[in-house]
Amino acid sequence: MRLLNTFVGTLLLVLVAVTGARAGEPGGAEAARSVIQSQLDAFQSEAVGTAYEFAAPNIQRMFPSPEVFGRMVRNGYPMVWNPADTDFLDAVPRGDAIIQRLRIVDQAGVPYIAEYMMSKIDGVWRIAGVQIKKDDSYGV
Repeated sequence: MRLLNTFVGTLLLVLVAVTGARAGEPGGAEAARSVIQSQLDAFQSEAVGTAYEFAAPNIQRMFPSPEVFGRMVRNGYPMVWNPADTDFLDAVPRGDAIIQRLRIVDQAGVPYIAEYMMSKIDGVWRIAGVQIKKDDSYGV
């Protein structure tokens, strides 16, 4: 019996590690994080067309082309355009949406907290907005 309990416990740990699930997070959070990471990767590669595809329709209406969108991010959010480090934090449900928090450290070493508003559009998570503020709790 003890061997069976050990096996079941180990199996559960492996399943959690494989799925990337975090205790208490809303459904869809892993997929939402994947979209955010994909957009960050696209910015790193300066693939603004790809990054633009991850934006929700409300963002695409405000910035009507990938070039305009890319220029806004590059000039207004350099920590998102070219972060030195990122760390996904908690995800919180907000109605049908998810707020995914992310710690971003810019190239000068300044830490920020980004709160990504993730909306499901036609069954796919999209970035509907981002609020960024300095992270005063990080570091010294």
